[in-house]
Amino acid sequence: MSALEQEIIEKVHLLEPAAKQRVLETLTLDIQSVFDYEAWWAEVEVLQASIRARLGDGETVGALSLLDELREEES
Repeated sequence: MSALEQEIIEKVHLLEPAAKQRVLETLTLDIQSVFDYEAWWAEVEVLQASIRARLGDGETVGALSLLDELREEES
């Protein structure tokens, strides 16, 4: 562990619980802000392939059709 990491940990221990929570939330957001576009796109392609396999290559489902179906299910 680096000296900086150790210092941060020591400082966090000095904080009140509410302040620790805010610091943790800030760090979590910072870590999550890194977006892996390639991994996301790979997931999209897998999902598209799954949908095509269920519907067939020539079939598509439009957004309005999906919304209508969701509205029908809610009724």
